[in-house]
This record gives sequence, structure tokens and C-alpha cells, in this order.
Amino acid sequence: MIRRKSKYEIEQSNRAKELIKKSNIFNGDLGGKLFPTDNGLVPKADYLLNSRNNLHNFMVQDVIDYFEKNEIAFWKTGITGVDEYKMPTGHTLSSQISCLNHLFPFRNDKKAVEDLFGISNPVKIDDGFITFEFTNKNISYLSESCETRGSKCTSIDAFVKSDKIGIGIEWKYTETDFDTAKANDYWKSGYIERYKPLLENSNIIESDTLISCQMYYELMRQTLLLEQMTLHNEIADYKNIVVCPKGNKELFECCNNWKSNLKDDKKFEIIDPKELLANIDRAKYQTLIDYLSRRYWNN
Repeated sequence: MIRRKSKYEIEQSNRAKELIKKSNIFNGDLGGKLFPTDNGLVPKADYLLNSRNNLHNFMVQDVIDYFEKNEIAFWKTGITGVDEYKMPTGHTLSSQISCLNHLFPFRNDKKAVEDLFGISNPVKIDDGFITFEFTNKNISYLSESCETRGSKCTSIDAFVKSDKIGIGIEWKYTETDFDTAKANDYWKSGYIERYKPLLENSNIIESDTLISCQMYYELMRQTLLLEQMTLHNEIADYKNIVVCPKGNKELFECCNNWKSNLKDDKKFEIIDPKELLANIDRAKYQTLIDYLSRRYWNN
């Protein structure tokens, strides 16, 4: 079955292609990574030839080293000959890349993290105030089969913590996770065996909606992980934040409707990435803001 592309995804793909052609934001990378098809190798215009060019220049090696040191998996297509070993994806529409480009530069800036998430005195995890592809005792807490960060278990895209709260950040870009056609038997079996027993004392209202689309299934699992951390006194309280461009209207609406699945919707927030960075010190981070604005924000 061919996946349906949203209007927003098509717009962002065209945007990336134009940037590849007419700017140096990807360091002169011409795009057109070759993908195997039934008709031979076909170039994909919005996929970079050198995946390092998908990250902001000043942080490329730091990101790669961070993922290596903490044994985190980069997102992969799973297509032979396309993915690079222990390297970020070259897909310009990757939400993982968008998350890293927006948040990784602030990882060691305590004041910036306070400004981003409205918290006081964040504590360090992974030698920084923002940790990525966060897992925590998933086998024990969620009865999952592994705890590999970024792969085959519940991983929270980014996580920050203070003595008062832990905040899980789910990052979206061009996804169509609102598509109810994606619910499948694997989700249902995992839901019944692993997650449904935890819903009895959860802030989540138990219903079939939780496995109706990928977005809700992800948020359910992430919420349950944060709730277990609260129950075991690893964090004092928790909150889920979904960062999603307002331009991705269908997904933004889907995320916003997640509130109807919660007993207390104050534990959930959805925000546009540009708005998330509204309080950042512009003088200090002007180069980054210019990059993000040009690549992601400006229409």
C-alpha cells in the first residue's frame, strides 16, 4: 500500500529541493540519493548524498559522537544501500533531524533550557540538560523486550528534568501519524499485554482510540513511561509536550485532540517549533535562528 502524503509533506519536500538547488544550507550537497526500485536505482531529490549535511554545521560531529557514546540508534529507512552506518539520515524531512537541529545546540546551556521549557534548575542527564531518544527501565516499567535508545522500544525524542518535573518531548515534522489505517494487530497485542494493565491508575482514559493511530499509540506509551517514573520517585511530576509545525494542520489537530484522552489535560501541551524557541537569547543564537528560520520556519 502506497503511503498517502499530506499537503504539508509535499510542500516541505518542494521547499527542501529548492534549498538544495538555490542555497548553500546543505553545504552544496546536490541531493538525489539513489534508492533501489523494481526499475533500478532512482534518485530521491530531497535526500542528501552526504547525511552529515543534514545537520547544522557547527554541531555535526558532536551529534555523531553523542549518539555513539550513548549507544543511540539514528533513524533508518531500513533499505539496503541507503542508510549509512552509525550516521544520521540524509532525509531532509526527518523529524529526528529536525529535533536535533532545534534542540541539540542548547543541550549544555542551562539558561536556554529554562527558557525553552519554563523550568528552573534543570539537572544533567548524559552530561547535558537535554537528553535524546530517552528510555528508562522500559523492560521493568512497560514490559517491553528491550531498552535500546531510538530503536524497537518506547523512546522519547527528547527529555528534560528538574527537581519538580520531568518533561517528555515528542517531535513531529511532516508525519501523517493521524492516519487511522495504520493501526494493526501488532499494536493491539502489545497494547493488551503490556500497556492496558497500566491504564487502571493512569491519567489516560482507556479506550480503543489509543490504538486508532500511530500518534496516540506513541503518546500513550510515553505517558505510561513518565507515569512509572513518577510512581517510582524518579521524577516529582511529569508533562508531555508535542512539538509540531502548525502548518501540518491535520497532525497538529490530531495531537491537540489527544487532550480528550486525558483526565487532566494540563499534563499535555502542543506547540509549534518556532514558538518553542520564542524566548531564546537571539543575540547569542542568531546564527542558529537564521538557519532554522530559513530551513524550517519561513513560508
